[in-house]
Amino acid sequence: MSTQQPQIKTAGCLIIGDEVLNGKILDTNSYNFAKFCFNNLTIPLKRTIVCGDEADDISVSLNNLIKQDEIDFIITSGGLGSTHDDITYKTLSDYFDLDYALDNEVVERMQTLRKDYLSKLNEDQLNAFYKMATLPTNKVGSNATVRKIFVDDDLWFPVVVINEQVFILPGVPKLFTRLLNDLEKVLKPRIRPTSLIRRYVLTKSGESKLAPYLTNLQNDCDEKYGKGNLKIGSYPHMGQNVNTISVIGKNLEKTDLDWVIEDLLKRVDGDAREISQVEEDELTNA
Repeated sequence: MSTQQPQIKTAGCLIIGDEVLNGKILDTNSYNFAKFCFNNLTIPLKRTIVCGDEADDISVSLNNLIKQDEIDFIITSGGLGSTHDDITYKTLSDYFDLDYALDNEVVERMQTLRKDYLSKLNEDQLNAFYKMATLPTNKVGSNATVRKIFVDDDLWFPVVVINEQVFILPGVPKLFTRLLNDLEKVLKPRIRPTSLIRRYVLTKSGESKLAPYLTNLQNDCDEKYGKGNLKIGSYPHMGQNVNTISVIGKNLEKTDLDWVIEDLLKRVDGDAREISQVEEDELTNA
């Protein structure tokens, strides 16, 4: 592995957009990114931050992920459009002391793939469209590095990568998910995976009834495996009047979870039974 490609052990997510904070849209990107980290990369998502379309807010939030949380792999989502409040590229250019300039390669791809549309725009409208091709750029004397990844020939949109750490993605969910999935092959050689195992027990018992027992069981797991290596959580599905008990093991074998599941099935009332990830997803999305 090249020294320019540091290992990835943890992930972070920065969702940028006033429309998320004011409830105009529902953020699904952080949810899909969390699933991607757990299922595809098998690394922990350490933190997700949502911030507004303000330069200071973006910079402080990113700084927390980089310096406070020391995260190896950060995805940003949003703020890459053509309007005045789309400031992610410019803000990150300033944060990392990079140039911010029109990228001719992206413009050429735009012209190739969107020629008919672009030909109908007037000069001001075309310049606004080209804002999406105005990117952080390598700067002489800066310690930061920038590169672009074009994941598909039918997309003019690049993933801009700064310091092989921060990956800048759009906020449009369909495009975000597509680019994220295409990045998997780029990221996989750098991943230092954490073995993550997740199992579920479904019960009709209420959380308050379960709480004392689950607290004691978590303490037993902390003593046996070390704090943080086996986590037990309870998640109510209010509409279905059931609760799911989640058991997640980190760097453990599947058999290490067997006694926990068996104890739950024996000690938890309410027709307790183990369910699959598919069944849990159906309950969550119902």
